[in-house]
Amino acid sequence: MRSDLPLRLAVLCALGLLAGCTPPTADLTGNEGASPEPAPPPVKVDLPPLIKLEGSLPPETHPDQKLRVDGLLTRAGKYMGQKILVRGYVVEKSNCPKEAKRCERPHLWLADTPAGGDKRLMLVGLYDELLEKLEIGAQHVVTGQFARQSDDGFVMSSGLLVYESIEGIEDPRKIEAEKAAAKAKPSR
Repeated sequence: MRSDLPLRLAVLCALGLLAGCTPPTADLTGNEGASPEPAPPPVKVDLPPLIKLEGSLPPETHPDQKLRVDGLLTRAGKYMGQKILVRGYVVEKSNCPKEAKRCERPHLWLADTPAGGDKRLMLVGLYDELLEKLEIGAQHVVTGQFARQSDDGFVMSSGLLVYESIEGIEDPRKIEAEKAAAKAKPSR
């Protein structure tokens, strides 16, 4: 019998290995003997309708191809660093009392309507004589550089307009500069 012992041990080990390699047959859900549950109905996802962004953006320009304030500020990246023409209403001007020792540099705010609105563009690079000529509520076409900051210290992350000219408004400094240049020209 002793000679059968190694053979019996080998058979017993082989059976143990075979039994360990078969998948378990026990129901791990705790529903032994019960019929399988039907699959739940598919989940209905109730999402809001898609937002059409192109239709919700304000128009970029007026019919005369001058930029709108809200159209410019919405597409600021497209125009940053460029010379542009903007049509807008003066809705607010800086005001420095005569008795003040220090004041902000002259500037004003433009909007698409005389009442203002949530989109307003700061116009900088002005001076007092020119600011006095511009009335609140008046519409103007302004030419300038669209930038995030100006040389006189203004900074706006949404962008600001650095003044170059305003249609229909004579710039006193430019007139004086032209007169001085004309006087300095030698006559023949």
